[in-house]
Amino acid sequence: MKNLFLILSLFIAIGLAGCGKYHDVSIYGVKEYKFRGIKDGVIYLNLTLDVENPNPKPLVIKHIEFKAWLNNREFGKLRNSDKIKLEGKTRKDYEVPLEIALRTPADAFKLIGVGKEILSAISVEGYIKGGRFPVSKKINIPRQTLNELANSMQKNLVITDTLSGQGTMP
Repeated sequence: MKNLFLILSLFIAIGLAGCGKYHDVSIYGVKEYKFRGIKDGVIYLNLTLDVENPNPKPLVIKHIEFKAWLNNREFGKLRNSDKIKLEGKTRKDYEVPLEIALRTPADAFKLIGVGKEILSAISVEGYIKGGRFPVSKKINIPRQTLNELANSMQKNLVITDTLSGQGTMP
């Protein structure tokens, strides 16, 4: 038991020794979106975001999970297909692969009918989870359109319990 306590203390000490201040991640907007197709009631699309990570170390967006509405009617769940690694001290475009699991096949036709106004027509609510090992934060996102979400994050990736702000992170 004593050895377990020493090993755990050593691990925590090493983890905290690498901690420093971290800075807000900024999203400067959605550059474009690409429709990749529909299969088995799931719509696949990519959003290209202009993102700045001023931190010296990379951050990883591990999980995005949203309920999605089209014209105030819930039509499915939106989530990321892959983790997104935000390189340190960069501002660049990141392609974010997303999946929308639809409630009914008819919702696919309604969504396609929206056309170029898709970012304004879809409202989302949920969370984004990310960070750097061993620290992970969950950011709760209140209901808003995808367009409003991108615009609200132009200054900071902060809504509530934050991944950003002046804190410490290993």
